Amino acid sequence: MSLYGRTDSTANRDQVALTRGNGAGSASETIVFVDETEAGLSENKERGITAPGWWAYRTYTDGAGATRHKAEHLMILTNADTNANETLSDDTIAADVASAITISGQPANASTSSGGATFTVTASADAGTVTYQWQRRTSTSGRWTNVSGTLDGSIYSDFTTATLTLAGATASEDGYEYRVKLNSTAGAEEVISSTASLTFVD
Repeated sequence: MSLYGRTDSTANRDQVALTRGNGAGSASETIVFVDETEAGLSENKERGITAPGWWAYRTYTDGAGATRHKAEHLMILTNADTNANETLSDDTIAADVASAITISGQPANASTSSGGATFTVTASADAGTVTYQWQRRTSTSGRWTNVSGTLDGSIYSDFTTATLTLAGATASEDGYEYRVKLNSTAGAEEVISSTASLTFVD
């Protein structure tokens, strides 16, 4: 086998990872194969993946809640096999086809006196399935934080679905703002919803 294979097989990916000295890949990065077609898609260029070959890719959410991409080109391949021979499931990173996410219903403001509330977005993707990550910003902070099951005293559920559910919110959450980051399993460019706020009514 060549040092860097020309297809996106598991064996080739693992060989690339071994040359980086991190076994099957570190916890912070994914080894990705990109063919000529994929390299030309804006979805991949937005992630910093701009040429065919093997890439080390990772992503993180910065302090402002924005998604940041780090892509390191490990090997250029001028005649990489096309995705017709694809065997790896990395489409959320390197899109195979052009696709986009459309929001047809933005989250609306909500009010509560009982501590329960929901925020909902309606969205669709040209290819693949839409994925969701809700975020919240407090009334005193300019930073967005990914919602999790333990944030703010565990008042949130369904934070990776189209509807964010709050239960047990208190007056301390009054004025909190919410939005959702949308991606797709086909690697569409990320879309962020508009912002909705929570009002706590005594």
